[in-house]
Amino acid sequence: MKQKVVVVGLDGATFDLIKPWVKEGSLPNLARIMGQGSYGNLMSVIPPLTTPAWASFITGKNPGKHGVFDFAERINGSYNIRWVTSMSRRGNSIWKIVSSCGGKVGIINIPNNYPLEEVNGFMIAWMDAPDTRNFTYPQELAEEIKEKIGNYIITILDWKENEDLSRFQENLHRMIENRTRVLLYLMENKPWDFFAVLFSATDIVQHCFWSYMDCSHPEYNAADAVKFGNTIKEVYRHIDSVLGEIERRVGEDTTLVLMSDHGAGPLRRVVHLNKWLEEEGLLTFKKDSVIDGSLTSSFGRRIIRKGLTFLKRNLSQDMRSRLKKAFPGMRDRMEGVLFSSLFDWTKTRAYSLGSYGNIYINLNGREPDGIVEPGAEYEELRSNIIVRLKDLKDPATGRAVVKKVHRKEELYHGPFLNKAADLVVEWSEEGYHSVQRFGSVEESVFSDRLNLHLTKIRYTGHHRLNGIFAIKGMGIKQGIEINNARIIDLAPTILYVLGLPIPDDMDGRVIKEVFKEEYMGIKPIKYEETSGEGYREAGYDVYTDAESDEIAKRLKGLGYIE
Repeated sequence: MKQKVVVVGLDGATFDLIKPWVKEGSLPNLARIMGQGSYGNLMSVIPPLTTPAWASFITGKNPGKHGVFDFAERINGSYNIRWVTSMSRRGNSIWKIVSSCGGKVGIINIPNNYPLEEVNGFMIAWMDAPDTRNFTYPQELAEEIKEKIGNYIITILDWKENEDLSRFQENLHRMIENRTRVLLYLMENKPWDFFAVLFSATDIVQHCFWSYMDCSHPEYNAADAVKFGNTIKEVYRHIDSVLGEIERRVGEDTTLVLMSDHGAGPLRRVVHLNKWLEEEGLLTFKKDSVIDGSLTSSFGRRIIRKGLTFLKRNLSQDMRSRLKKAFPGMRDRMEGVLFSSLFDWTKTRAYSLGSYGNIYINLNGREPDGIVEPGAEYEELRSNIIVRLKDLKDPATGRAVVKKVHRKEELYHGPFLNKAADLVVEWSEEGYHSVQRFGSVEESVFSDRLNLHLTKIRYTGHHRLNGIFAIKGMGIKQGIEINNARIIDLAPTILYVLGLPIPDDMDGRVIKEVFKEEYMGIKPIKYEETSGEGYREAGYDVYTDAESDEIAKRLKGLGYIE
């Protein structure tokens, strides 16, 4: 391949912060990349969540084709869930396409890639790898990293009780430094044509420190702002310096792409959709009842939750393995009890499940105890919910909290449309978010921000639809700002730069407006006909119970579930 591509992901990065800091001179490397290349907002998927957004980047397809809509997915024919993995993602990955064409790839920390694929090159997993025993491809790369660099930091979201904010700041920069040393070592010592790395710190720090820099935030405190108000900016500055290191190591034959899977902004209040559905007469929480001989009262659910928490915190890995062998499927059944025991399904027409704002209709023939008939009744109920949600106001401000409610077929298309929520809520830019609490009944529709799992750290920032995009290299226009790039456009654009044909089933397009006309004149876009949906068939037994608990803990550490 005559040209190479480096993709640097800045998780959750937003031009709302970058542009002012570039203007004041705080981000010199970002400023140079923007000035010597093209840049603009990058539209994420709806909802703008990590797993569907990155799956769309990886495949160049919308969620209806790749099948990933959230961090978890429902198991067909039940109300149970399982965590999404790379096995859930349909469609060939961009690194698999490059590998199949003879190109060398290097992939570090890209979400939705565990279990790792066999590629022509190397891969390092994201935080969906439960530990550092099997987090690289090839496996021996882990030992090489340990020998040359030291221990690799998968995530800093392994919370300790009452995590201290100052210590948390240190850990963020420690993680950036660790990832930088690994990527620079691999960039210099391994062959590659396509290299991609993600820095997660920008997303984590915005979730946890937004209120310290935003004087309009309801939790802003002037005294705390003195100490923590520059925390987000310093993370951006640290990564800006890394961009300079990367640029110094690539030649003129390399195109640099910067991107984020979504943007960020303040989180002001949390909306509990199941409580709202109850108040609208569409969902019925159970009172005290017995199902299959088991207590499902609110007291009973609290006992189950406390029991599971105790087991997760205190049982050894060996004991958990023994319990799993003695009681196969115990964790899944218990989680099923925690969720499905909440509701009287004979009186529930709609329910919320997911990390952002998903509403499912309790549909006859799809859900085990569905009561809503497909067809006219289903469509009438969806329309009714949309109208009612548009009237939902924040009682503290009187402002509408919903920007739009989407029917799934308005957002997605493809063979996996049936996996999507029936309605997807797009929240107001003012800063609202919905989170699913398994096994608990909400007391009100609105609540204050969340305390992150096992800590005193508050969750005060959340995702926005527009991320960032910048591209610099041979044939790229300089100083051009564009506003219509989408995350699904990156895979075909990267393949074009590499001189590879673009599969004709990709939904994205080559972002032509960033390329010089003479460049495109001598390098036409090539397409190839695809033979079908490429994906790995390996079942879903990816995590042990203990590993599944670890992944859940990390998602709680980002405020996506409770």
